[in-house]
Amino acid sequence: MIPKNKIFTFLAALFLICLVFSHAAPVPGDFATVTLAILDGKITFTQVEDGNVKVEGKINKGIEKNTPDDYFVQIAMPKVSFPQFGIKKIEVPGTARWKTVSPGEVNQLIGLDLLILHKDEVLDSGTIIIPP
Repeated sequence: MIPKNKIFTFLAALFLICLVFSHAAPVPGDFATVTLAILDGKITFTQVEDGNVKVEGKINKGIEKNTPDDYFVQIAMPKVSFPQFGIKKIEVPGTARWKTVSPGEVNQLIGLDLLILHKDEVLDSGTIIIPP
């Protein structure tokens, strides 16, 4: 007969293993967002399939010039220009709505800070979160 404390330990370990592996792989439809208060914008990251994330959003103000190569998005490092991030069209004072698919996993973005820059000046930033 197995002692009760060993059964409890086994079940607790089994539960933790199941919990970890159920959250390890992204599930299509998982999403996270970042809100840009100063620029009045929102960007949504949605897991579309294993290893690919759909990025879509719109910025409503704070973009003063129609020079997309002078504006950048930075998540961790390095910064990428608006066109590299999928923002192809600026509609001063903001951007047109954009949508692109990029390699990645939503669960790796959660908690990271996203910055919008004009050249080297930070215009706004926010933390990528799972919306309530």
